[in-house]
Amino acid sequence: MTFSWIVSQIGARQHFGIPRGFVCKSQLRLLYTEAWCRWGRSWLARGNGGMRAFAGRFHPDIPGKLVVSFNRHLLAQKLRKHPPIETVEQACLEYIRFGKWFASQVAADLSRRKFDRNRDVFFGFNTGCLETMRLMNQHGVPTICDQIDPAAVEEQMVFEGNLKWPGLQKENGRVPDAYWQRMHEEWKTAGMILVNSQWSKDALIKQGVPAEKMFIVPVAYEPAGRSHLPNRNNMSGPLTVLWIGSVNLRKGIQYLIEAAKKLVENPRIRIVVAGPVQISDQAVANAPKNMQFVGRVTRDQTEEMYRQADVFVLPTVSDGFAITQVEAMAQGLPVITTPNCGRVVTSGIDGLIVPAFDSDSLAAAINQLDSDRPLLREMSNRAFEKSGQFRLSRQTQLLEEAVLNYRAGRPWNV
Repeated sequence: MTFSWIVSQIGARQHFGIPRGFVCKSQLRLLYTEAWCRWGRSWLARGNGGMRAFAGRFHPDIPGKLVVSFNRHLLAQKLRKHPPIETVEQACLEYIRFGKWFASQVAADLSRRKFDRNRDVFFGFNTGCLETMRLMNQHGVPTICDQIDPAAVEEQMVFEGNLKWPGLQKENGRVPDAYWQRMHEEWKTAGMILVNSQWSKDALIKQGVPAEKMFIVPVAYEPAGRSHLPNRNNMSGPLTVLWIGSVNLRKGIQYLIEAAKKLVENPRIRIVVAGPVQISDQAVANAPKNMQFVGRVTRDQTEEMYRQADVFVLPTVSDGFAITQVEAMAQGLPVITTPNCGRVVTSGIDGLIVPAFDSDSLAAAINQLDSDRPLLREMSNRAFEKSGQFRLSRQTQLLEEAVLNYRAGRPWNV
């Protein structure tokens, strides 16, 4: 059976990995996204942050004729005056508003098209696909909702963490019930729910989602234009430990700061933190001298930072998957992480897994790789090899198997 996939996504999520995988097999019928940069990318890439971000809303693997975007509608929304977003509740309500707007736009366009319920499949991401799935269900088209994170279980963990670290996070507060209500409605409406890790699946089961409705597919990543291990032979120089991602309590920045304090007397260890800073200015100012906060970085800057680092660190409290693990491994970086995310690292082989909430173990892991450079080099080789397991072809194969089992009424990876 050859499927025809309709993908709906807000933003360039996973570098457009889901639709790219279907393009490779000539199975993408349509990609819906709120913004798609059809021309002027080289000029926009030289502009300000917003212009560069829009230039990134494109991928050469995806034919423009298969893309439906809402650029003009989105611009009209941006030009309207909206009250400033100052709290977690306001941010979540804006996610709901925008997700409903986007899913309704997609549904309106799809309502003018015809479907083959034996071939067509709809794929959307949580908070932005409810109205579209309702339409697809009316036409008998299978629907998949990709739940990208562990939802309320994760939010509760982060909230409790904030209480332990008062004043560290810039924005506090709770996610409003309306946000969870929309998410639960999406879970109920979807024929299938994709999660990217066992960690997420276990969390959704706690929130009432039937295990038999979910299937696990790891996030895919394929670096552009390179298939060999970068030259890494740091046997004696300083050890550069890299963090890339939002700098917040959910990602575990508080434990990296504490670990850095324990390592501050080791002049060979340097910790670089890249990503939008969501902790207080005071917390950054009080960080030890072996930490450098560089703020938000662009995609091209990110690639260069991976190349200049020796180890990648992700002491996450909770992540649905954390694609940065695979990105780092594709650059030959061993990864130090926790069990509370996608299962990518094999501890002791291509990185190290440390307990969550444990700065002592984190510091010890960093120190181990600094002290044992032959082990660091071996882990670098193994990390690069491991990254090859997370290819688009494998992701697409697992999605196809899930739909085949769904149609046949068979359980899958439960």
